[in-house]
Amino acid sequence: MTLAAADTITIRPAAAQDTSTLAALAMTVWLQTYAISGVRPALANYVFSTFTDPYFARLIADPRHVVLVACHGEHLVGYAALDFDAYQPAVPHTDVELQTLYILPRFSRRGIGRALLSACKAIAAERAGHCALWLSVNSQNHAALAFYNCQQFEQYGTLFFELDSVRYENRILASA
Repeated sequence: MTLAAADTITIRPAAAQDTSTLAALAMTVWLQTYAISGVRPALANYVFSTFTDPYFARLIADPRHVVLVACHGEHLVGYAALDFDAYQPAVPHTDVELQTLYILPRFSRRGIGRALLSACKAIAAERAGHCALWLSVNSQNHAALAFYNCQQFEQYGTLFFELDSVRYENRILASA
């Protein structure tokens, strides 16, 4: 499904005034991915301690990072974050990590993820001299895995995100 002309999405660099909206968006998407059996205290504590205004303020201000937002009018519907200093031994051909690519579920399958990814690759090409990116994605996030497969990402390994003694397998993917 593509966006109708009236549903135009714009992509722009994140700004300081976006921090609280980014936090809410990140909490929403993260819980959709990891709270597959419901929300338990460890998950709630994690999102409230991680996805904060100060976290996003630091991320936006850090010259090693680029944060882009996708807007529907004045409303944020997605964001992407790049880290230009993120060495991953499984992916020796790039140290540019697509740290986050989150789209609100209601806005998925409308080309927003592709647009953000394309913008990220263009920025990587400009800053790093190549558009290769690596990322990690929850192994149970089948929609995201299908998306990255369609975008020509290949699996390079796995890593685990551990929270309160629960391990979540993530796949390490990279583009050429």
